[in-house]
Amino acid sequence: MMNLSDLDVTTAGINFSVQPTFRFGNRRTLAARTCFISNQTLDALAVRRYCKSYLPEEIFRQLEKEITGAATRLALAGAQGVPLVVNYLNFNIADD
Repeated sequence: MMNLSDLDVTTAGINFSVQPTFRFGNRRTLAARTCFISNQTLDALAVRRYCKSYLPEEIFRQLEKEITGAATRLALAGAQGVPLVVNYLNFNIADD
């Protein structure tokens, strides 16, 4: 888990970083990627995941593993952009 100081909370969302690693063969680590998730995306995830928090930082902490996992998959897939923007469509959410 990240330390609270690892997050850069802005009025638009949260900046964070991930460092993807390959787990096949020799363990290789890619350069750390700076990522961004908007408050709107956090709110949408909170509703779908039944989070009881309303503050973006608290929502991020409750869903941190899922959010950083999505960011890591994007980085490993070679997604471009600085920062790498994680949005609602990057999550596997079944329709109701």
